[in-house]
Amino acid sequence: MKQGKVFFHPIEGSGQLSISWSSGPKDDAIEAKTGLGVGFFSPEGSLLSVIFDEVYAAEDSQVLEFSEYKVKITVKKGKVTYEVHKKNRLTKQTKRPSPRKRTPSKAKR
Repeated sequence: MKQGKVFFHPIEGSGQLSISWSSGPKDDAIEAKTGLGVGFFSPEGSLLSVIFDEVYAAEDSQVLEFSEYKVKITVKKGKVTYEVHKKNRLTKQTKRPSPRKRTPSKAKR
């Protein structure tokens, strides 16, 4: 994933924070499963951008979790850092290794 552009202009100590990895058009917003914010995704499911609802400029740490992505931000003295993790999930195309069948041990004669 390429470097995202962070937009954060707090007013009176807090505000919305957005990170965008694409300048193209975005579809409808998807509410995060955890955290306060939304994400925008491509039709293929790639993360295009996120918006955190209320972030404090002095110090803050928040996480937005979606079905396939987790985005964590940390703010210290107005400086923003972020991490993006794509969740590993089992798909129909991925097979789990079958458990090994145990054969009864032969008794020594």
